Amino acid sequence: MAANNTLIISGIKSSDLIIGQHITFIVTLSSSENIVIKKKVTIKEGHSENIKFDHDSVDLSYEPGNHTATATFGFKILPNAINNPNISFEVDTNATAGGVNFHSKSFSDKAKTAIVDIKKPMDISINKNADLVIGQHVSFTVTLSSDKPISLAANITISNKTPNIQFDQPSANLGYDSTFKHASAKLGFTVLEGTTDNSEIKFNVDTTATSGGVAFSSVLFQGTANEIDKNSLSLSILNPFLKTVLPETGPVSETNNSTPITATLKSISGKLLTYTPVFITSTVLHKMNDFKFKQADKQTDITPEKIGHNEGLILTSDKKGEVKFYLYPKLSEIEILTLRTIILNDVADVPAKQIIYVVNYKDPGYMDSIGYPTIDGFTIGNLSSPGMKDFSTTVSSYDQKDITDRILFFVNGDYTGHSVSAEQINNPIYLPYSIFKENESSQFSYIAVKTGGDVLYSEVLTLNYIGGTPYEPDPGVKRKFNPCIVHTSLGVGPDNILQPGLGNYINYGAIMKYPGYTHRGIFIEIARSDSKFINLPEGTKAVPLDISDITLTMYINSDGNSFQKPYAQQIKLADIGGPEPDNKNSIFFHVPYDDIVNIHGNGYVYFDYQFYQGDKLEYGAIWNSSIETIPVPGE
Repeated sequence: MAANNTLIISGIKSSDLIIGQHITFIVTLSSSENIVIKKKVTIKEGHSENIKFDHDSVDLSYEPGNHTATATFGFKILPNAINNPNISFEVDTNATAGGVNFHSKSFSDKAKTAIVDIKKPMDISINKNADLVIGQHVSFTVTLSSDKPISLAANITISNKTPNIQFDQPSANLGYDSTFKHASAKLGFTVLEGTTDNSEIKFNVDTTATSGGVAFSSVLFQGTANEIDKNSLSLSILNPFLKTVLPETGPVSETNNSTPITATLKSISGKLLTYTPVFITSTVLHKMNDFKFKQADKQTDITPEKIGHNEGLILTSDKKGEVKFYLYPKLSEIEILTLRTIILNDVADVPAKQIIYVVNYKDPGYMDSIGYPTIDGFTIGNLSSPGMKDFSTTVSSYDQKDITDRILFFVNGDYTGHSVSAEQINNPIYLPYSIFKENESSQFSYIAVKTGGDVLYSEVLTLNYIGGTPYEPDPGVKRKFNPCIVHTSLGVGPDNILQPGLGNYINYGAIMKYPGYTHRGIFIEIARSDSKFINLPEGTKAVPLDISDITLTMYINSDGNSFQKPYAQQIKLADIGGPEPDNKNSIFFHVPYDDIVNIHGNGYVYFDYQFYQGDKLEYGAIWNSSIETIPVPGE
């Protein structure tokens, strides 16, 4: 009976046949008879020119009994395979078994191109699934990166585009850096008028460039065209009144002197528009250069870019349709800034909801003042409340008054957060007594800010507020969110929580510094997404995870000391130390020791917080307890 001889090729996967790759495979001989030893396997002449073998022949290795023998080969797929991807070769052997030859075996397949550099593939600067606006002109940059030089005189081309867009030009030449390992090109297109709302936009970005003989992969853009709700472009400014820098005082810290600015983009059908590019600039030329800007992470700087005749920020909405950034004063000058959001190509140009004022108070002296504030029922000395929350004040009329002027009120040179338009000064203006700190001298004043940036100053009214109305959270607002959690100076672990209720106390032991610990004072936790309490007031819920800008307010009332104080600066969990909280998504504040020590005599304290959710101001439920923080002897 004749020997049963077979020769097979194994170990080559079609998916591994990438241009530039080295491929290893095994040739296996098997027979019912003994295979003759000291023989070879050979690659026959005439294999495709796009591969190079390590060796043209390899000695066989025999398994015990000599019924099986193998030879291992390797080859590299050459760069010229990009022009002719067909791979073919044939293996043969001079071995026999039982006097019978082995039949040769052929292999054929196609090589494939690879992304030139997995870490830095060809990319485009706009999100590949962006929601765009009908009529909008969109510019984007194509970037190529490699660990090898990129071929010269190459360009970028567009293919397979939908008919609802028109490119400025069908292709663009690449520009190269000095290493020729990075190249880029800028292109632009318009979403054509008349396009159906929510219709698909699609195109491919291709390049003729190669690197090391390897092609770059195509990039697919697949987004939508949308008719935008122009009202959704109007920016909301959380804190429109910021401090400038007076030359004699030096730079103002960025801490507590910035404002988040947001807008949530929507189509006319109410759809949230994600990854939509917008241009944010000022109504007055070149004003954007007078400010610093940071991204939503509050870490990454944004540099204004010039488009047309003015500088501005090129931003995109996030996955929830929100555009968010932070603004910081930069110059030692009074500034007034009106922002506008533009969809390029004159689709939309929408002013912000508020004007930004960057101001400080300075005493002008009698001759240069515009008067001084008066308080109904007060002349000099002590001011007390007859049990009312607000007092009535009046502002003197002044020669340069215009109804577009804004009147801002200050106490001890700090802006109170209260302002009115100049057209209101003929009527009583009501402000809360809580802008004054009890039993401390207060310098009450105002300024008039004109739209052109000029500022007029009042003289100060000196008074000593002696109380009469407690410092407490506004009882008239709806509070949908959980109260805060108050922790001792030991940290924010679950064992350090102080319980609310007027039968419970914040005492000196809660705020003192303990051996082996870092901090004094207390920590306030605002839990996000995870409800911490049972028996909550009806309608309360956890703060959403996407909320990060929160203002905490502490209200203290006692026989010896009464005041309220806001806190906007958060503390990182890593800076607190000690045991970790149950909810690592929480936001934390540190109330310093000096803010809360020496409270005594029928003391009680409230905490609440507020934040913007979209355009709506939301409030947390009130936390309260008794407080007595007289230091122990020796402290």
